[in-house]
Amino acid sequence: MKANRSGEIGQPPPRSSRIFNMQNHWYFSTREGSDVGPFGSREEASYGLQDFVQFIQLANQSTLKNFLTSLAATDRHQISA
Repeated sequence: MKANRSGEIGQPPPRSSRIFNMQNHWYFSTREGSDVGPFGSREEASYGLQDFVQFIQLANQSTLKNFLTSLAATDRHQISA
């Protein structure tokens, strides 16, 4: 059974893995629709995702706003790790 995340009420929505393999390289996808990678292994992509989430949680508002604006402006929506 899946648990609710902080702030969620009721039945949790379906979840999918953000980590995926494409052409023998590992990536993770962000909620903003960008793919970050490539990583050499699933484990490295998992660590990269953890680092990304920590950055989002700890960044000050100005830095976060600039980052998300830059991310949205990225044509390919693929960020090299």
